[in-house]
Parts: sequence; C-alpha cells; structure tokens
Amino acid sequence: MAEVALPAFADLTRDLPRTSPRAWRFAALRLANRGGALLSDGLRTGYRQGFDSGAFMDHVYANRPSGRSPLGVALDRRLLSRPTCEAFRDIRELARRAVVEAIQAHPGDAPPVVADVAAGPAPYLLEAVRDHPGTRAVLRDIDPRALELARSAADQLGIADRVDVAHGDAFDTAALAALEPRPDIVLELGLYGIYHDDALIERHLRELGERVAPRQIVCNVQTRNAEIEYIARVWRNREGGPCVWRLRSHERILEWADAAGYAPASVQADRHGIYRVMRLVRKGIA
Repeated sequence: MAEVALPAFADLTRDLPRTSPRAWRFAALRLANRGGALLSDGLRTGYRQGFDSGAFMDHVYANRPSGRSPLGVALDRRLLSRPTCEAFRDIRELARRAVVEAIQAHPGDAPPVVADVAAGPAPYLLEAVRDHPGTRAVLRDIDPRALELARSAADQLGIADRVDVAHGDAFDTAALAALEPRPDIVLELGLYGIYHDDALIERHLRELGERVAPRQIVCNVQTRNAEIEYIARVWRNREGGPCVWRLRSHERILEWADAAGYAPASVQADRHGIYRVMRLVRKGIA
C-alpha cells in the first residue's frame, strides 16, 4: 500500500480556508480536545503549558493515565496511546542508550566531557554521568525552569561537582569552543524539530565540526509522522500558537553531518518510524 502524502511544511504554517471541510473537521477536533482538557490531565497540561513543553513531555514519559473521573482517565489513556506519544517514549529510551554508547565508546583513559546544547532537565544524561564515574556534563538551555530542574536532579544524584549548568543558546558554537576542556560528545536531541530553517541547521553542524570538533554527536530527527497535520491544527505550543513541527529525512541530516566531517555509527528508529536517533563519529579518528 502506498504511503499517504503528508502536507508540506509551508502548508502547515498557513490557515485552512474557512469554507474547507478539512478546516471544519479540525475545528471540531480542537473543540473536542479543549472539552477533553476539562477532564484529561494530559490534555489540560498541553493546552495550558504547550504540547511541546517539558511538563507535557513528563506526563507522556510517565505513561500513567490520569484525570477527573473515569472518563478523564479514559481520554488521557487515549492521548498517551497516540503513535506520536508512543514514539516520544521510544525515542527517549533510544536516546538514553545512544548517550551511554557514546560515553562507553570514548577512547583513552580520561572520561569524556558531554555537552547537551538544548538540555532541558537532561534526566538520561545525568543518570549516565552518575553511572560513569569521572564523566562530566555541560548543560545549556534557554529555559531557566528546566535548568533549575537539572541542578536539583544533579544534587539529588550526588554529581553536582561534575555538572556545569548555565543559560546558553544551542547555536552558540563559540561558547562551546571556549570551554576548557572542550566537549568530547555533543548532544543535540530535539533540536532539529524545533527549528524550521534548514540553512540554520546545516550551518550549525558545519560550525560545530569546525569550531568544537567533538569526537561524537548524538542527535535525533522527526522524519515522517502521519499525525503531523493533526498536531499542527489541534495542539498548541508553549507560546500559544500552532504546534507546527518540521519533518526532515535522516538522510538529509546525515548528508549535512558528512559535509561537517561525521559518519553514522548507529541509526535507530522508534516503533512507528517517526523518529531516528543517530550517533555520529568524527571521520578519521581511530
């Protein structure tokens, strides 16, 4: 069976004509979901804080349906069983494994320095630092609340002395290059779906390879999602606007990485094939 064509990114950023039956359908879905938010904890969190917020993602990761009344719990269970939410949970585990693999693959006797440029609370990186003595983490994010959660988690895990947490822009490669020692592994998880400009991502990878030159990069990309228009037309982001996400093929990311001097060590997909997690290694390094 042929795959159904997905709407182009540019189409998702434009409103549908008001006379379009598709516009009516999505309007009905928005109304139903906002009504469901009165009962479902997940829907309520999504509409209050954004379906791309850390609070919503925490609810998805926990995978414990909850709400007001049995109907609310049922609505929440339906939300958490959507393919996109299942992919979120899969990709988190795949990312955790890729981070551990990158740390274990680091050569030499000195433990690596791992920089997460859009860290959020960074639970899997902090757990990996805890489990690999000597490994250090550099966490950067533009969200003060996420960074505070990361600091608190590092304290609770007893690794605060090996974790550097500070406000930072994911695309500030000069700041990463100025770190001493420079990061051996750079994590860019979630970054390529948030930013829509292809030229920005391509340039960032090139500058990362030139100015920071980590031995490994761990990243992910949303490649194909049958729910992408539903998400754009029904869900809301942290700013209250449409939750429009950019799909990119992992082959395109690998082309940009190759030009930046990196080759794939592993490429893993979630059960629905929505995401790819890639561990890249610098070419020419034994």
